[in-house]
Amino acid sequence: MNCQHCNNPAKWVENKEVYGRNYGKSVMIWLCKPCDAFVGCHENTKRPKGKFLAKKDLRTARKKAHAVIDPLWQNGKYKRKTIYIRLKEAFGKEVHIGDTETVKECEEIVTTANLIFFR
Repeated sequence: MNCQHCNNPAKWVENKEVYGRNYGKSVMIWLCKPCDAFVGCHENTKRPKGKFLAKKDLRTARKKAHAVIDPLWQNGKYKRKTIYIRLKEAFGKEVHIGDTETVKECEEIVTTANLIFFR
């Protein structure tokens, strides 16, 4: 995987490179240290959880989007699949927070989710 910021190869490393200790079930990430950009991997794979390595601003925006979306399915109010189907209908395309490339995309997900689920 190449870093979209500098186009150099990202390294597949344990997330302790970023956090100081291994964190979570899946401890591997793709990291571009010079850009301070990374993306986590699905457990026991090299498959990234998103298409783009995120710098701090995008990581923060993705966390905010997850903070709105995840409680909806975690508390059992909606099925996770239903949430993403409704977002797909609203955006006219598949929506995955990990695939967002910009802060603006995350903000649009939050705004749309609020309109759909919190009227």
